[in-house]
Amino acid sequence: MQIPFVTYFAEYLGFFIAFFANLTLIHLILTRTKNTFGSYKYLMLWFACFSLWYSIIDILTQPAMHSYLNSYIVFCASWFKYDPVLAPIIITSYCTSYGLTLVLLAIHFIYRYIAMIRPNQIHWFKYPHALIWPIIFSVVAVFWWCNVYFLLSSNPTFDAYLNETIYENYEERIERLSYIGPLYFIVGEQGDIQIQWKSCLGMINVYCIAITTLVTIMCLGYSVYKKMQSVNDLVAEKTRALQKQLFHALVLQTIVPIIFMYSPTTVLFICPIIGVELGVIANMTSICLALYPALDPLVVMYFIRDYRTYLMKKLNLTRSVSTTTRNTSITKHDTGII
Repeated sequence: MQIPFVTYFAEYLGFFIAFFANLTLIHLILTRTKNTFGSYKYLMLWFACFSLWYSIIDILTQPAMHSYLNSYIVFCASWFKYDPVLAPIIITSYCTSYGLTLVLLAIHFIYRYIAMIRPNQIHWFKYPHALIWPIIFSVVAVFWWCNVYFLLSSNPTFDAYLNETIYENYEERIERLSYIGPLYFIVGEQGDIQIQWKSCLGMINVYCIAITTLVTIMCLGYSVYKKMQSVNDLVAEKTRALQKQLFHALVLQTIVPIIFMYSPTTVLFICPIIGVELGVIANMTSICLALYPALDPLVVMYFIRDYRTYLMKKLNLTRSVSTTTRNTSITKHDTGII
């Protein structure tokens, strides 16, 4: 059995959509963003550039995932998979990029929270205070990369544990592949449990960052939601309209990562602990992670009116919609409907 075709298809589809969508979004941010966005413009630009990077590292990795007994792995299945130097770097960078996406999402929500509820603290997103966010991002990047590379990489015990199942399912020798993942524990022939402390420590670090970012997103997102519900008519119409656009984008930017990032990886993380073997089905996580960077820029371009209007004009959609509406009105009038 080979890696399911749908996995490769989703990864290439996600890459092409994400690549062009994020390039388009970057162009819109640089040329079509009003001054009322303030520092948020640079945060959106940062996120779009990183999403572009994520889509590139995803296609270079073409990650395949497999869950077996009390372990799971993510391995490089691209044309670099047998390269002893590049493959470990690529797969580690891919896993690190996943973690950094969560961090950027959290920073995104922190800004929205401060802008809406704590405007007197907005200086944290203006120079020089704003430098704290790239510093935090860089520290997490180094920490996550080292955590994955040194605590969750391949080793002889893990190779022996996976050798048979990987060959049966993918016709690959595990020792030839570069992979990342935890082996939580091994159940011996006598029923004794051998805890793999190195892997457990690595996953505890991953859980801490993932849970912290999720709690940040959920709590701050809810606070912004409640604030938006109480916005009164004293707020300037343009400001209220902009906040509404950003709020609608924020709602989907909460839902999309929960569906495509947090949920599938949580299942992948937890199942080996409770002894649920996913096998090749674990590749559904790979599919979800490949599609996420393609969806996020589409959400932003749709809900921010200036971006949407500009794109519709460029694609001649405005004229088509107007023509269709006018023709429909004429038809209704002629047939006595109105």
